[in-house]
Amino acid sequence: MRLANISLAVVITASGSALVTAAPAVAAPAAHSEVSTQASSAAMARWRTQRHEALGPYKGYFSTSAWQRPSGVRVMQVKARCWGNDSQLKVDLWFLRRWGGGERVAKSGKWRCNGKYGIVRIRNAGHSKYWATFSLSKKHTVEYWVQYYK
Repeated sequence: MRLANISLAVVITASGSALVTAAPAVAAPAAHSEVSTQASSAAMARWRTQRHEALGPYKGYFSTSAWQRPSGVRVMQVKARCWGNDSQLKVDLWFLRRWGGGERVAKSGKWRCNGKYGIVRIRNAGHSKYWATFSLSKKHTVEYWVQYYK
């Protein structure tokens, strides 16, 4: 009977040490999930600037050069602002149709030249070539950002 008790004690201590060594292995996936959460937050969707430029000072009607929509991007916007006296800035976001279909205004917006930017945003963007036109009644510098959400 004594041998049975001793062998049982050895088994209990051996299994106890096995649980102790198994505990860090259980904790390791938790640390891994924390690292993977940080990596996935870096890949989250956000607004990215494709172009940032200041044009002017101009008066009247002028436009930007054309840009290509990045692959897989469905939401695009143009943020623009101007400073100065009581004039208004009108922004048109244009796209080029496929197969020789011409060009068309996708979205338009109008706001005052008070230094705050306005946004012209399109969703479900599907064309590849875009540009923006600006219209001012007085001479101003226009600062604009072309951004996409991905």
